[in-house]
Amino acid sequence: MVTIGAKIVRGLGAASRTLQLQMPEFLKVCPELEKCSLRTINVILECHLEVLSTHHLVGPVDWTGSGRAGELFGLRKVRFETCDGRLTDAWIYIPYGSPHRLNPFYAEILAPPIDLGSTPDCKIHLSGARKVLA
Repeated sequence: MVTIGAKIVRGLGAASRTLQLQMPEFLKVCPELEKCSLRTINVILECHLEVLSTHHLVGPVDWTGSGRAGELFGLRKVRFETCDGRLTDAWIYIPYGSPHRLNPFYAEILAPPIDLGSTPDCKIHLSGARKVLA
């Protein structure tokens, strides 16, 4: 198990709109996501994270209705810990078309509705992961 400290940051609000369109496709491969809020928790990680394998790869999904090829999405199961130590099952949400995917210190988390606590501090726990020291 690898634990990464992080800070919650304000996002642009785009995921709360786009997840309504994407979630029906996600639920076909991962029914557990039904418990998740239609928003993401945006975090800046204390260290570089590179997700080499996901638990689910969804798509391509034409969630915009444009008729084009669509977008791939990765979902990696994690445990999300709030500042007061509460743990919940969650998912790293990886939209492969997003410019955020290129930032190894940024992650978007899908989780059930939770109280994020009084400070932006949080942790992500990844099972089956390993830490690489540079």
